[in-house]
Amino acid sequence: MSIIALVGRPNVGKSSLFNRLIGKRLAIVDDIPGVTRDRLYGEAEWDGKRFYLVDTGGIEASSPHPFEKAIEHQVRIALEESDGVVFILDGKDGVTPGDEAIADRLRRAGKPVVVAMNKLDNDKRDENLAEAYALGFPCVLGMSVEHNRNMGDLLDEISALLPEAEPEERSPDEPVRVALVGRPNVGKSSLFNSLLGEERTLVSDIPGTTRDTVDSLLVWKDMNLRIMDTAGLRRKSRVDGALEYYSTVRTFQAVDRSDVTVVLLDAQELLAEQDKRLVGHVLDRGKGLVLGVNKWDLLPPTEDLGDRIRDRIREELPLVRHAPVVFLSAKTGRGVQRVLPYVKTVDENRRRHLKTSVLNKLVRETLEFERMPGDGKGHFLKILYLTQAETVPPTFLFFVNDRRLVERPFIRRLDRLLRELDDFSGTPLRIWFRDRENQETSRPGRG
Repeated sequence: MSIIALVGRPNVGKSSLFNRLIGKRLAIVDDIPGVTRDRLYGEAEWDGKRFYLVDTGGIEASSPHPFEKAIEHQVRIALEESDGVVFILDGKDGVTPGDEAIADRLRRAGKPVVVAMNKLDNDKRDENLAEAYALGFPCVLGMSVEHNRNMGDLLDEISALLPEAEPEERSPDEPVRVALVGRPNVGKSSLFNSLLGEERTLVSDIPGTTRDTVDSLLVWKDMNLRIMDTAGLRRKSRVDGALEYYSTVRTFQAVDRSDVTVVLLDAQELLAEQDKRLVGHVLDRGKGLVLGVNKWDLLPPTEDLGDRIRDRIREELPLVRHAPVVFLSAKTGRGVQRVLPYVKTVDENRRRHLKTSVLNKLVRETLEFERMPGDGKGHFLKILYLTQAETVPPTFLFFVNDRRLVERPFIRRLDRLLRELDDFSGTPLRIWFRDRENQETSRPGRG
């Protein structure tokens, strides 16, 4: 996905716009200039295109604010990593010398720019919009975040900056795209080199050596693969410098591009918060998942060590109980030979399709005899029909009498029953519900 940065002076409404566009209240909104000090990024979608949106601190060249130097640094990073910029002005103030200085920086950055004058709540303030055209950018519009004015027009302009979305389904002659992701210094580059059988990337004990994604083609048992090594995913507080933040976002983009993602875990520091966040991103994107527990050789050997680690992973990550776990040492090569067979299996599972007759046998022989969720007033869920609507990932559509009766524990039960019908290890299942009468569709949760 592309990256769009929100840039402007303090207190022009960047954080309010950020919250409005991504539909979540992530950024602090306050009338005190300088509240947003760090970059904050979320995801938005418009016109079938998804993109990362980056909120930034306000730029004020002459400000005595003690955080101004840090804010300036954050904005520079956002400009370097973004594919486009929304330059926000304050419609109450009109164009200020500070805005003109920012405009000069944006022109030198060479990125496509949408100028959005905020706080144009009435026709009287619309007169200030004429000043915005003097900044020299072809795309200018007025809006009000507070009153939700012209938000659709702004999103149309942002969408025009974005490339067409790449199709999820790869063509038969394209290689399987495999992303190797994980925290810094977990061994991704060592695994990358071990899989390729040659030193293709720099391997070092210094976290953050790999700054960007490196792709290599590999033929394994007549299977074409594109292996993507990525930079480590750091905690936000430890991200410092343009290249490191850029590589953090690119890690997520590598997952977006992949068919199967290998999330590498450190056997000595298992399941840190960054690991869980990354696994969640893989599931949200519907990608195949293989968990690699690296540095296995550094643990003291015990008879049931592998079982205990698997149990811990399933306990802390219940949504990935289906994912294969590989114990390996990228440094010594132990267990590495098991990674690609799992990748192949998971990729096949992600494209698996079940016949409608098999699915409705499940409805007749199992679900008809189970107690269905109800509303406590004698009204119970009834499954009328079941079909697989899509693959990549496998998506199942349940026709029901009332989808409002569906409960999350029941969705998890359906996920387990569907996985008993065939091998879906390593792939998330999408489960949707549709009322037969009004044809509305809902997916209360993911499998």
